Amino acid sequence: MGTTTGPHLRTYAFGLGTVLGMIGALAYSSFVLEAFLHTGLSPLHSYVSELSVAGRPYAFLFRAGDITAGCGLLALALALARRLPATRRRASGCVALAVTAAASIGDGLWPMPCAPSVDPVCRATDSTDLDQQLGQIHTLSSLAEFTGAILAMLLLRKVLQRTGHRRPARWSLTAGVATAALGALEIAMVLTGVRWVGLSERAQVLLVSAWCAAMARLLLRIPPVSAPPHDPTAVPRAKSLTRIRRLNPGRSRIRHAFARSFQQAAGLLRRMVQSRARIRDPRILRIGDHPSADRAPREHRQAA
Repeated sequence: MGTTTGPHLRTYAFGLGTVLGMIGALAYSSFVLEAFLHTGLSPLHSYVSELSVAGRPYAFLFRAGDITAGCGLLALALALARRLPATRRRASGCVALAVTAAASIGDGLWPMPCAPSVDPVCRATDSTDLDQQLGQIHTLSSLAEFTGAILAMLLLRKVLQRTGHRRPARWSLTAGVATAALGALEIAMVLTGVRWVGLSERAQVLLVSAWCAAMARLLLRIPPVSAPPHDPTAVPRAKSLTRIRRLNPGRSRIRHAFARSFQQAAGLLRRMVQSRARIRDPRILRIGDHPSADRAPREHRQAA
């Protein structure tokens, strides 16, 4: 019973990660609901985050979408970390995706203080005081969100390519490069005063959502990393020593070197004590006192 429960639980866990990741990917693009709701904002000139500004219509709905997306993407990052082969790029890519998820939750908890596309005072402040804009929690979380998404796309692309998933790897590379290009275009629009930032930002969010949905779907196609078969005749290793080697292998080697030197010195001292005890023990005959020592010369004299 124990041999079948583990794989079934892992399958259910990965299935749950797929479902939660797909929900997070869909909730990440919750701005598409503005096509059916009257928000009073222009999709071409307004930031996506303006939908969550306090006092705006349906602001609570879009903030809940950001938090839901963050929770779903965090589950996706954990599932990918358990499903993909253990490499440094996998660990870095999953951490970057987790940063994106945490930043999305931060966007929902700390929204923009005002809507610059419809508020002239807010727009004038954002265009003149860049330090104040960068000092807002929402601005920092948004930068961390898209930076983490781009890094996750580019890092996991190499892992997918090595596991034989060439099409998802190419899609991951394309999405990462396109997302970075759209982010650079958005920054250029903000610095030059072009008011078409809404279009580029929405395309950027859609790309991230599509990539996350593709990764969630890929979870069901990636074979699980199989553990080495259990050998019942193998001698179990010391858990404490294994833990020390895992946490700090350098210090473990130094400790083993000292222990080996101490054992050699103790063995040498023990042999020296035993040899001196043999010399002082009268019951142990020396080589010259042994009866067989002068037997050969005596027999030689008799023969002569």
